[in-house]
Amino acid sequence: MKPRAYSSLTAFLAHHAALSDARDRRALGSADAAILAAMDSALAELSDAERAALSSAPADRSSAAARCRARAELHLAHILVARGLLAA
Repeated sequence: MKPRAYSSLTAFLAHHAALSDARDRRALGSADAAILAAMDSALAELSDAERAALSSAPADRSSAAARCRARAELHLAHILVARGLLAA
């Protein structure tokens, strides 16, 4: 199942976090599991450093870390738009 197109990158990341948490608690239905798989596939196109930058907490970021996160967000946005998962 392909997830709907998200209106923002923030919405995509929040939904991914919620579904990942549900998976960790083994409370994920089959439809949500398919959506999470599609989301994970898109995130897998990022480098390890980019994925780490996206998961860093705002309080933990220096200006350099903030720039890394911004670049990771831009890269992910391009991936999601190309897959039709982010409204352009």
